[in-house]
Amino acid sequence: MAQLDPKLVRHALTVARQHGFAEVELGIGDNSFSAKLDPGPKKGKKQASCDMDGTSEPAALTITSTLVGYYREAKQPLKVGANVEAGEVVAVVTALGLANDVESKVTGEVVEVLVQPGQAVEYGQVLAKVKA
Repeated sequence: MAQLDPKLVRHALTVARQHGFAEVELGIGDNSFSAKLDPGPKKGKKQASCDMDGTSEPAALTITSTLVGYYREAKQPLKVGANVEAGEVVAVVTALGLANDVESKVTGEVVEVLVQPGQAVEYGQVLAKVKA
């Protein structure tokens, strides 16, 4: 008897949230899963997470993974000294055989890249630090 994989359910929920869906329904054989999602933040309001390192320098903005998978470089790879714009695709995370673009939510200069191509990444893991 086929069962729903928890990783598949988490991925479906992540994709649904990213695309603004209100409901998710999955089914395999006699097993099914459904969920109604709360509306998230408005798309017009971009939020950036900040890390303070305790020095007098300005806070470093971060680019984080949007899901669990394997990190791949985008067409324009993240490199120290490169400039990124909000909304620009800066990385790709492959999950369940699907390539998912990671867009920067911040604008600035990359000061540190914390991942290597092929490395496994977690949801919310910092991929790079950016200076505004």
